[in-house]
Amino acid sequence: MEEGQTEKRTRGEGRGSKFLALGRDVWEQLWTVETTNRLTLTLTYFTLLAGTGSDHRLTKWSAKACEQYLGIGKPRAKHAIDELIAAGLVKLTEKATRFAPQYELPELPLEAEPIFLPVQLVTGLSGETPVLRRVKETGDPLLLRMLIDLYSLVVLDATFGVPIANLREGGLTDGQPNARKIASVGAHAVWAIKSGTWRSGGGDWAQRHYVEGKKGAKGDWSRFWERVDLLKQIGALYFEPWLFDSDALDAEPLMPLDPAGFYAVAEPDEEAKLTRLAFDAARALISDERPYVMDNADADFFVPLTLHQQAPALRQVARLRVEADTPGRRLAWKRRRVLIEHRTAAYQQLIDDVGGGRFDRPMRTGTAGAAQWSS
Repeated sequence: MEEGQTEKRTRGEGRGSKFLALGRDVWEQLWTVETTNRLTLTLTYFTLLAGTGSDHRLTKWSAKACEQYLGIGKPRAKHAIDELIAAGLVKLTEKATRFAPQYELPELPLEAEPIFLPVQLVTGLSGETPVLRRVKETGDPLLLRMLIDLYSLVVLDATFGVPIANLREGGLTDGQPNARKIASVGAHAVWAIKSGTWRSGGGDWAQRHYVEGKKGAKGDWSRFWERVDLLKQIGALYFEPWLFDSDALDAEPLMPLDPAGFYAVAEPDEEAKLTRLAFDAARALISDERPYVMDNADADFFVPLTLHQQAPALRQVARLRVEADTPGRRLAWKRRRVLIEHRTAAYQQLIDDVGGGRFDRPMRTGTAGAAQWSS
């Protein structure tokens, strides 16, 4: 700073972001520092963080904001702030006064990607109770742990969800595929996809909710799944059906599917239109002369793929309902839109080909352009 220039920052640089950046080191420390109430302590920290500017460090939000947004009484919020200060996770700045506190939070480390969280977790979406306030009302600190850990796992592919290796639904049974080839026509195969009820979670994050059994006894995963279900009930988590190119845990996502299945709805969105178009393309391939092939398939979805492609798999991808508006999220959204556009163009071209009596042209759905086709 040049001589004579005064420091004007009171809340960090800028007007603030639409997302919070939480250091992973701080996230772990919040679970080890001494406290009389772990849930209150952690929620108080998130409230202070929600009041920062674009540097995610300086905040003038205090116990009043904790009470306003999350329903934490001022005495308990002030006590939690004192605990955070004692632990070195929060400190008063030189500009802080008794009636106008200002706090500084730890600097984000450069060597590790932070956890990106939406500010609306604290402030709430328009007209809704904030998700973190709903978590507080459960009284379960490990529910909060699960929620933030899920945010830390989100990948920036077209699904913008939790990797299926860490959490998924939609399988029939362990290791059993849920896609069955019901027809081969020219260069195409029609797959019947059946949704299932089997679900799985894995990784270090899941182990925190696992109750070890006594020596020689089987452990208990019930608390893990109870918390997953509770996050769904309070509107923090949902599962979106996606078709993947195989049943491998590192499979590539092919297309999102409409949760309602292939049935038409009054005002279909892009996913519903694509799911219906895939059904129409499958019906066109099989032809009206063999409707029994699809009628007897006992499937929730019908999807044509190029004949040489391996068996696909349906997986329900875990997604957070309130998403952080980061550049990564916008990139993932763009990838999703491009994927849907290309797959839509491919199925429309397939329907046109079948109408013209041509069955030998494989579909092209890559990012190079869905309008490119083999001759």
